[in-house]
Amino acid sequence: MSKKFTVAVIGAGSISQAHMNGYNINEKDISVEAVVDPVENARKIFMDQYDVKKSYSSMKDLFEHFIPDIVSICTWHALHHEQTVEAAKAGVKAIICEKPMAIGSGPAKAMIDACAENNVKLVISHQRRFTPGWEKAKELVESGLIGNPLFVELKALEGLLNWATHNIDGSRYIIGDPDTEWVFGSVERTTNKFERDTRIEDSCMGLIQYKNGIQSFVQSDLAQYDYESQWKTNHPIFIRGEIGALDITEYEVKYLGGRYSGWETIPADIPKEKIDPIGGDTNGKLVKELVNWLNGGNDHRCSGDKAKQTLDIMMSIYQSARINEKVYFPVNENTYPLDLMFDEGKIPLKNPERYDIRGFLDRSDIDEEDYNMLKKQGIPHHQIMQKVKRL
Repeated sequence: MSKKFTVAVIGAGSISQAHMNGYNINEKDISVEAVVDPVENARKIFMDQYDVKKSYSSMKDLFEHFIPDIVSICTWHALHHEQTVEAAKAGVKAIICEKPMAIGSGPAKAMIDACAENNVKLVISHQRRFTPGWEKAKELVESGLIGNPLFVELKALEGLLNWATHNIDGSRYIIGDPDTEWVFGSVERTTNKFERDTRIEDSCMGLIQYKNGIQSFVQSDLAQYDYESQWKTNHPIFIRGEIGALDITEYEVKYLGGRYSGWETIPADIPKEKIDPIGGDTNGKLVKELVNWLNGGNDHRCSGDKAKQTLDIMMSIYQSARINEKVYFPVNENTYPLDLMFDEGKIPLKNPERYDIRGFLDRSDIDEEDYNMLKKQGIPHHQIMQKVKRL
């Protein structure tokens, strides 16, 4: 029997639970040994829930006592870069980092370089690439059902870095991860909007030209749509080809073309009732493919190299709006263009009061006793953080 890969989870918030779903499904290959979080109560709850034996308040403390094979980075966006580099230099074998990969193309490149220099496998948690609906869509595109893809339409809410990263990345997966030629973008930011302590836009749009001739249009926070009803998605993908079109969700694919006069539903390979786009088998397959990669198998479909291309597209939407030109690839702006636009006075505020659409997830000022009481009632973490008393 082969030795299990040991894991430490960095950050004990709600997204760590999705990572744990993936690890638990692969328990014959994985042993989660440690959790890292600055909040003692968060560590205790995590240890009790998942029977994890080791607990540390910082990555420095972790690596002084224990070097796991794999770390999961489940922290806020701006921390991803430095924590990935720190883990790579510490001697881990692999890293699963939450999306978005980083805030800026430069930090993302530093993550890839640090992992390459230390022979570390880097995976970014674009786990929806493993959803059966998206896998089915990729299969249909590759079969030639709609001819050559010509145009991709994407809609998202809650910020480009938060939701749209999945749409852009997922569509790239479906059409074969093409290289990007240029990006043209527009950004609106008249309110002082943040998401997990990162400056974001009120709304934006971008046109992406791929080198194989396919174009993709993404809009974020410009049109509301139903994503809460059963079998709806927050990450709609529509692909028009030479002889047909696909309307894609994580659960199924609708096809227009061929002998039918209307839309035909093409189910995924497993019942949609069993599909969980965030955790469950989706994260289970992400972990399984990493284990295979560590054991000498093919590169991971969510590798850092692929994720950086998605990140560069998002950064280029901002950069294009900043310079009022198309941004040709490879990108040459390393810092976060939206911060640069703000510092340069190019996006003046009509409402200067700062607000954070995920600020309720900040645990630094909550009443932990009240949190524990709500937790005992079976309330999920996200809901608790919107109800809990603040000190």
